[in-house]
Amino acid sequence: MPTAAAAPSARALAAADPDRAHRSRRERAARLERPLLLTGLVLVTAHLLDLALSGPDTTVLGVVVIAAAPVLWAAAQPRVTRPTRAALGVVFGLLTAGFGVVSHGLHTVLAGPAWTDVTGLGMIAGGLALVASGLAAALAPRRRREPAASAPHRAAHVVGWVAGLAVAAIVVFPVVMTALMTTHAPRWPIHESSLDVPHEEVRIATADGTKLSAWYVPSRNGAAVLLTHGSGGSRQRVADRAEMLARHGYGVLALDNPGNGESEGHNNGLGDNAQPGIDAALAYLTKRPGVDPERIAGFGVSLGAEVVLEAAARDGRLRAVVADGAARPSDARRYGDEPAAEEGLGWLAQQAVRAVSGMRPAPSLTGLMPRIAPRPVLLVAAGGVRDEALTNRAYRDAAGRSTTLWERPGASHTAGLKRDPGRYERRTVGFLDRALGA
Repeated sequence: MPTAAAAPSARALAAADPDRAHRSRRERAARLERPLLLTGLVLVTAHLLDLALSGPDTTVLGVVVIAAAPVLWAAAQPRVTRPTRAALGVVFGLLTAGFGVVSHGLHTVLAGPAWTDVTGLGMIAGGLALVASGLAAALAPRRRREPAASAPHRAAHVVGWVAGLAVAAIVVFPVVMTALMTTHAPRWPIHESSLDVPHEEVRIATADGTKLSAWYVPSRNGAAVLLTHGSGGSRQRVADRAEMLARHGYGVLALDNPGNGESEGHNNGLGDNAQPGIDAALAYLTKRPGVDPERIAGFGVSLGAEVVLEAAARDGRLRAVVADGAARPSDARRYGDEPAAEEGLGWLAQQAVRAVSGMRPAPSLTGLMPRIAPRPVLLVAAGGVRDEALTNRAYRDAAGRSTTLWERPGASHTAGLKRDPGRYERRTVGFLDRALGA
């Protein structure tokens, strides 16, 4: 009786037809693309909504945009070309995973997970899922050939693809990157040895219970300085200025802004949530033994300069201010000489930060400067950064005679202490000595 022939195995078929095996692998990759995309979008969106909803001034429009964007992406995905799907997944996946790692990943590894890190760690996984979906799209088999399109149709398709790519590269990518960068500060480790003067590591609680980290150098002359760092930095970035002030007997409180360094809370690289921390820091300084509450000054660098100027305008406990490199973005757009297109892009980026952070933008400093007078202010501006120089001139003109502008020709942003340490020390410390009677 004849025996039925055994069906060939999948391995045998693959060996007999390599092209078929290759197509099979591509088809398996294609089946993974959409589940990976949806998983990534859910995790990334959950984190962005967490940030937006936990902010003190959440906007309905911001929440709607954050929620609608991934829905539109998921709905459009089946109709988008394979190269576009691959590019979108890889680029935005790397972007979200990268910022998640440097902010929430580093903080979790170095200090242990905080409540603010939970969805941030999820964003890392979501970003990696988006990257995987992009790679799956790249490996997926091409769609079946359709009847040849006419030359005008093909030309229109190419023009549309190029235009879309230009919009994504010039508008969407920079705006999204700015929003993520502003709300996700790198949480690099802080080394106590980087401040080479006797000091204490202290924790200061804000009114809502957020604990901020700081260094305190005891005062030897009865005066003290609140020292604040720049965007995405920490107190370690201003250790050189802390040492400079300590050499002259000043007490120094070098503060980590919320969500920066070792401080709790959400980061905002525009300083929109910095004022409660300044309030707590000033309360701490006024109660320190050996500090005269009438002899406290603020010293800010870059973003920190903007923060202490805003604080001085509403809080008379700051008797003088040194502001090195202040130029609030809204003011720089107004007084600088950026092209209109760049100004518009900057405005869009600010709205994206507003949506993701759930925080109201910090006010223009121009209208606040007159409120500081007659208390003295020293503005330090980099002459080599035109927008910074122009903006600081506007601050000086608005403030009046009690404000002095030191514009350093050809200098780069906040580089005065490194470029000419002797002159920088004489100018800034001399100002504080006169202002505080040290």
